[in-house]
Amino acid sequence: MGKKGFSLMEVMIVVAIVGILAAIAIPSYTGYVKRTKRSEAVTALQTVALYQEKHMAERGRYGTIAELIANAGLPGAYEPSEFYAITVALGAGNMSFVASAAPAGGFVDNVSGVPLVFAIDSDGRVGTLSAGAVAVNENLWRSLRP
Repeated sequence: MGKKGFSLMEVMIVVAIVGILAAIAIPSYTGYVKRTKRSEAVTALQTVALYQEKHMAERGRYGTIAELIANAGLPGAYEPSEFYAITVALGAGNMSFVASAAPAGGFVDNVSGVPLVFAIDSDGRVGTLSAGAVAVNENLWRSLRP
């Protein structure tokens, strides 16, 4: 009679191989998912900046998200991401703006324990938000492009 089934050694080898593949694949997958979420935030900020420029051309000043929806054609109830909250801070006389995307909805996006908040301003500077201003980091934004 022939032997049927697998030996314990064969099963353990398969388990070890699956474990090694999982150790490689899971961090790669989570990194891809985080990069995709970040790319979504950057796209939302670029959209807001585009509508801000349209609002400035038509009204002579920048506007809040509500004003962009009402006056510049930004889609109503603009919520581009469930993972980031988009906010706009206007400067003196509404002649400048800083739009930012902060992690929200339970999503944690940080670098060395510091939350990563993407930002773009009326001068076109891109990077992260630092003390209410844009800390220029164009390489961070470039790394998110497909």
